[in-house]
Amino acid sequence: MTYKILIVDDEPANLRLLERLFRRDYSVLTASSGPEALELLGQHDVALLVTDQRMPGMTGIELLKLIADSRPHMVRMILTGYTDMGALVEAINCGQVYRYVTKPWDNDDLRLTVARALEHYETNKSHHELEVANKRLSLRLREMTRGFVRAIADALEARDPFVYGHARRVGGYAGAIGRRMHLSVQALEQLSLAALLHDVGKIGTPDSVLLKPSALTGAEQAVVRLHAERGARMLAGVPEMEEVAAAVRHHHENYDGTGYPEGLAGEQIPVASRIIRVADAYDAMTSPRPFRDALSHEAAVEELVKKTGTLFDPEVVRAFCKLEALAQIRSHIGPQFLPVARPANLRSLTLSELLCEVEAEPALAARVLRAANVGRPAEGPTASLKAACARLGTDVLRHVIAQADVCERVCYEAQVLRVHSQRCAVAARLLAEKTGLLDAEAAYTAGLLHDIGEVLLHALFPQEMETITWLDDAGTRADKEVTSFGVDHAQVGQWILEACGTPRELALAIQAHHDAVRINDPAALLLHVADAVAHAHDSSEVASLDACGSDRLALLRLTRSDVARIHEQTNEEVGERLDYVSA
Repeated sequence: MTYKILIVDDEPANLRLLERLFRRDYSVLTASSGPEALELLGQHDVALLVTDQRMPGMTGIELLKLIADSRPHMVRMILTGYTDMGALVEAINCGQVYRYVTKPWDNDDLRLTVARALEHYETNKSHHELEVANKRLSLRLREMTRGFVRAIADALEARDPFVYGHARRVGGYAGAIGRRMHLSVQALEQLSLAALLHDVGKIGTPDSVLLKPSALTGAEQAVVRLHAERGARMLAGVPEMEEVAAAVRHHHENYDGTGYPEGLAGEQIPVASRIIRVADAYDAMTSPRPFRDALSHEAAVEELVKKTGTLFDPEVVRAFCKLEALAQIRSHIGPQFLPVARPANLRSLTLSELLCEVEAEPALAARVLRAANVGRPAEGPTASLKAACARLGTDVLRHVIAQADVCERVCYEAQVLRVHSQRCAVAARLLAEKTGLLDAEAAYTAGLLHDIGEVLLHALFPQEMETITWLDDAGTRADKEVTSFGVDHAQVGQWILEACGTPRELALAIQAHHDAVRINDPAALLLHVADAVAHAHDSSEVASLDACGSDRLALLRLTRSDVARIHEQTNEEVGERLDYVSA
C-alpha cells in the first residue's frame, strides 16, 4: 500500500527537498499555504500531514485545528524552525500534533519519524474502523431490542382489544414523567423500554382470567400477580435488559410496602418501577373496560393524589400533575371543541350540499358523527358520514353546523391538513373497494379523520406544533409529541373518535395507523397505505412505498401497481371535488 503524504510549507526549497526525500516510498502532495492544503485534503485521502508552523495567513497549528475533527485518524506533524514551545505544547496536549520536528532536520531521523507516524496512522485507522463497527452493531442491537419490545407488546395487546394501545400510552406517560423528574438520557431509554414491556408477563396468563368480562376473584387475582415476575424472567436473558427486567419485576410494588412481589417500600423500589406504577394506574383508570366506565382525567388525578404515599411515590405524582398539556388535551376531547371553517349561508344548502361541506372539513365531520351517534342507542353507532347526515336530517344538521366554533384564522398547517385529509379519505375508500376488507363508507370516514388528533393539538398548542410539523420523519414527530404532551396525535385521534361514538375498531385503526412495522389490524394497515398515497407526489413515488414492504401489502391483497393506480384515481377524484367546491 502506498501512503499519501501532504507536505505544507511556504518555502519552495523546503517543499522540493521533502518531496525528493519521500517520493520513492510514498505518494507525495505539496501545498504552499493552509488554504491550498485544505483544498487538497478535500480531494485526497491523506495518511500523514507534515506542515511548517510559521506561514503567512494561516499557521500550521491553525491548519491542524481546522482539520482535527474531519480527519480524526490522519497523523499530523509540525516542522518548526524557531522556539514556540507554548503553542506546540498546547497542540500536542489537545491531540492535534503527533510529533514536532525542528529545522534543520536530519534526513534519516525524519524518515524514521515518518515511518513511525504511518504505523501510528494504521493503528488510528484500525481503532476508528472498530469504533464505527461497534457503533453500528450497538445501533443494530438497539433496533433489534426495540423490535423485540414492540413485537411482544403488540402480541399481548392483540389478545385483549380493550387494552390496545395501553403499553404505548403507559410508555408515553412514563417518559413525560421521567423528563419532568430530570432523569438522564440513559435512564429515560431504560424507562421507555420497561414501560412498553411492563405487562409482558401476562402472555402466560390464561385467557379465562385475562379476558374475563367481570371483576376477578381472589384466586384469579393471585394468578394475574404472577405476571410481574414472569415478565422479569423473560427479559433477564436479553442483552442490556437487566435494569428493564428489574423495573418490570417491581412495577406493582406500593410505596408503603404493601405491593408485590417482594413488598419493597419507598426508595427500595427502582425509580422506573415507581414511575410505571403511576402511569399504569392512570391509564387503567381512564380506559374503559367491559365491567366499568372510564374515569375522567380529573377523577383519575384525584385518585392518584388520594393514594400518594401509600400506593404511589409522592415525587412521581407531583411530576405527573405537572403534565399540563395532557390535562388540557383530555379536557378538550370531543369534536365540540374543534374549531371549524363553517359555510356562511347554511339555510340555502340542501342535505346533499351540507354533506359536501361536512366531508370537506374533518372537524365538522367529527361534530356531526357525535351528534348522530351519542344518545341514540336504539339506532346503533355509525361510521358513515352519509348515514349520519341522513339520521340527523336537514334542519338538525344545519343546527349542528351552526353551533360549531368558527376558526378565528385559517393557518397554513390547518389548510394543509384539510386537503391531505380529503386525499386520504378518497384513497382509503378506493382501497376498501379494491380489497373488500373494510366498509367503504367507514374507510372514507377513517381517512378523513385519521389526523383529527393533530387538528386538536394545533388548536391547543400552535407554537409547539408549528415546530413539530416540519420534522421530516413521522416517527420522530410522534416521539416529539409524546415528549411535549405525553401522547401523540394518533392517540388523541382515538379518544376523539371514541367521543364521537363511532365503532371502536375505527378508533383503534386511527390510533395504530402510523407505525407500519407494528400494524397487524387490516383496517389500520389500509389506513396507513391510504396516508402514504395521500402524501405521495406522483405514482412512481407511491409505487416504491419503502415504508410499507411487499409483505405488508400482501396482507391487504395489494400489489405496488394497485397502489400506484389508486394514487392516480385519488388525484383525479380530489381534483374534481376541489374544482366543485371552488365553483
